Amino acid sequence: MTVLVGVAVLLVVRYAGIMIPGNPLGHAETGIEFERGPILDRRGRILAIQTRLDTITGWKPEIRDIAGTSRILGDVLDRDPREIADLLAASEGFVTIQRTITPSQSRRIEAHRRNGELAGIRLQPDLGRSYPERDAAAAVIGYAGVDNVGLSGVEYMFSQYLIPDTGTSRDNPLRMGNQVFLTLDLAVQSAADDLGRRLLGLHQADSVMIIVMDAREGGVLAMSTRPSFDLNNFRNYDEQERRNHAISRIYEPGSVFKAFSIAAFLELGGITVHDRFDTSQGYTAERGNFVITDLANYGMVTPEQIIKYSSNVGAAYASETVAAGAFYGMLSSLGFGSTTGIDLNGEERGLLARPEFWSARTQQTIAIGQEIGVTGIQMVTAATALANEGILLRPQIVDRIVAPGGEVVQRFGREPIRQVMSASTARTMLQLMRSSTDPDGTANRISVEGVSVAAKTGTAEVYDRARGRYSDTHFVASTMALVPAEDPELIVYVVIDHPRGESFYGGRIAAPAVNELLQFLVPYWDIPRDTDTVVEHPGRIVVERQESPQVDTTVPDFTGLPMRSLVPLFAREDLNVQISGSGYVVAQDPPAGTPVREGMTIRLELE
Repeated sequence: MTVLVGVAVLLVVRYAGIMIPGNPLGHAETGIEFERGPILDRRGRILAIQTRLDTITGWKPEIRDIAGTSRILGDVLDRDPREIADLLAASEGFVTIQRTITPSQSRRIEAHRRNGELAGIRLQPDLGRSYPERDAAAAVIGYAGVDNVGLSGVEYMFSQYLIPDTGTSRDNPLRMGNQVFLTLDLAVQSAADDLGRRLLGLHQADSVMIIVMDAREGGVLAMSTRPSFDLNNFRNYDEQERRNHAISRIYEPGSVFKAFSIAAFLELGGITVHDRFDTSQGYTAERGNFVITDLANYGMVTPEQIIKYSSNVGAAYASETVAAGAFYGMLSSLGFGSTTGIDLNGEERGLLARPEFWSARTQQTIAIGQEIGVTGIQMVTAATALANEGILLRPQIVDRIVAPGGEVVQRFGREPIRQVMSASTARTMLQLMRSSTDPDGTANRISVEGVSVAAKTGTAEVYDRARGRYSDTHFVASTMALVPAEDPELIVYVVIDHPRGESFYGGRIAAPAVNELLQFLVPYWDIPRDTDTVVEHPGRIVVERQESPQVDTTVPDFTGLPMRSLVPLFAREDLNVQISGSGYVVAQDPPAGTPVREGMTIRLELE
């Protein structure tokens, strides 16, 4: 592990050397340099790193054509030229036009200057933050503003670790902040982002949210919300677009919530798996004058069939078997109505009224996922109790904090909160949810060869406040899955808000999306399949050590070498070695056999 951390440190420093021309950023006037620490995914892939970016300034006496200058700058910066013109017109001397622009914007400015345009406009080096993955997990990573002050997300919540000790000692001329490794896995995040982007267009939806969690540890592997925003240009988006909707948007979950309400009724002893409820006539309240119906007549149903067919009527009848206070207590214990405690700013509590404020229909409607407001992270967190024999876990977004020298400053991990239900209830609930993927279940579009899936679909009506009733056209389609069903390793949750395509049902549009993501996740996460061939071996293997090849007169063949074998190359002062990716070398430039020249650059691509 120490070797891996050391490699990560070397790569980050090397990447910074590539990204930052000259000395690292800092406060030159004090003689002490400061570098904000990088943010990386769980495997060490860079998500945020310190850079020296340019700031556009103007010297009014030299600007001869305000209109032309504003037009060019507006095009480069994607800003209203009139806004820039007003800024220039109001100045008598020096003016800052925009701080920390992107490298591509800097190149375009320089090109215009070489053509004799933009007189009086200059680029000045400034402190900045670069986000190589642009919009991936943007709301989670967050962003740093002027003078590298963290403003949102991890950049804000962990600023005290990312900012180095700025003591007065001059013994160390370079002070580097700690490295913050997230629980996110960039490969999983990218798969979720790509899927969400396609779902957004395919279903003409307002938004798509996808959360993937390590069920055993509580670490968030992906938190994707589409549309997203580009962290490198976060100022171009308004506050609403920059919000983390996975932790801040409150919505009624619909029938996915039956996974938790039925679990509560089982745990409280109101029902058993053998009970049966007559749904043929719908549900009519003895008081309150309201009716609950199903999409079809399911007749007599057991708790398993309530989940399998998503019977609103069956869930409503089951809700009558427990006291309101006990039901509320179970839901509160699962975390509804409270923040989860994830280390991200802006998390909402959701909505769960106390029983004394419930109407005649509240208990029945909460049982089917209405009259309760949840967040995406609440739903996934509650599912950890099903996956861990009744124990609720605190969701994690940071895996570890590592000092510049490679020492682990703090390690985060599995954090049990409380025992919500018995292990037998949790296991029973997973078994009931497994029936949803049967050919006649609502999640029948989920089918992963050799892997059992516990799932629950949902289609929630959205309350129209203007009309004082639920909308006839606005729905939230969703599906939650835990895999494998017997001992979950992953929790996947997909939510599609206001789909306008051919269907709005969770089983028809969200379940296939979950299935597609699982086809990637199962092999990537190395989840065993029933169809796997088991090979016995003595348990001892010998791995041949792969040494770094000598770079003498010609460039050797690096193909197939692991990252650790490349570390000695960084000690070569006569070579500039640039690495992209992680894993094993799959490509190199220049090719093997090229004569070695002092100062030459060797580029290696790893996968």
